[in-house]
Amino acid sequence: MTVYIEYVIIDNLVIDYMLLKATFAITGSNCSKTWLFLCAVLGAGFALILPLMNFNSLLVTLIKIVFGLLLVVIAGKYKSVKEYYINFLIFILLTFAVGGSVIGIYSMLGINYSSEVSIALMVMPVYVIIKIIVSVVKFIYKRKNVMTGVFETEITIENVTKKCKGFLDTGNGLYDGDSPVIICGMKLAKELLVNALTKPLKRITVNTATGQSMMFAIKTQSVKIYIWNKEHIFNNVTLCVTKNPLGVGYDVILHPALFKENCVDKRKISA
Repeated sequence: MTVYIEYVIIDNLVIDYMLLKATFAITGSNCSKTWLFLCAVLGAGFALILPLMNFNSLLVTLIKIVFGLLLVVIAGKYKSVKEYYINFLIFILLTFAVGGSVIGIYSMLGINYSSEVSIALMVMPVYVIIKIIVSVVKFIYKRKNVMTGVFETEITIENVTKKCKGFLDTGNGLYDGDSPVIICGMKLAKELLVNALTKPLKRITVNTATGQSMMFAIKTQSVKIYIWNKEHIFNNVTLCVTKNPLGVGYDVILHPALFKENCVDKRKISA
């Protein structure tokens, strides 16, 4: 029986860790591996103690949900209450999806999932199921982003590189000489220009729907755009900084010249 308890502890520790890690991988929220591990330890202890309590099934389910709330609170670093609730919802959905899938697989194979051997080997099917779910979600998310014109982007200025979301705006016709212009907000600009603050930034005139305005501009070292997991690098690109807020879901407005011949659907791009 001692071995059985050890299996329960180890399995729940590993499974809770994988579920929490998968949750943050899907949502993209910040988390600490140390806190993930500590939460997994808490989850393993909880899984060991809960069956000893004489509660009905409804109360057990409610207790598990409340404990899930606690784990997600401890494990992550959230910018808003909404972000926390999204992570909690994903964690709960993953938990039920993985648990139901394991039970279904064991039932189809005629395996008693409550036996000692089944519990000892449960980590393997859980790992496979979680990998499949995360891969499918990321594929759908990336496909959605490409279809809506949002692309994973990396901008480098004075050896400072930042990852961000870039939105392809076909109405962006700004040029700095022969350099296409991309536009970013103040928050990202401050992070990118850490090593460039000692250098004078030039200002260029920009025509907008509301008239002409002056924007600070600087040449980038490189701009990388990822389409269908393929990296495309551009070197002759100017970055302009705007005080006005950009749209929701992206950090940079990209230039259509970076997408010549409308090659997005062909999974390639011309510089």
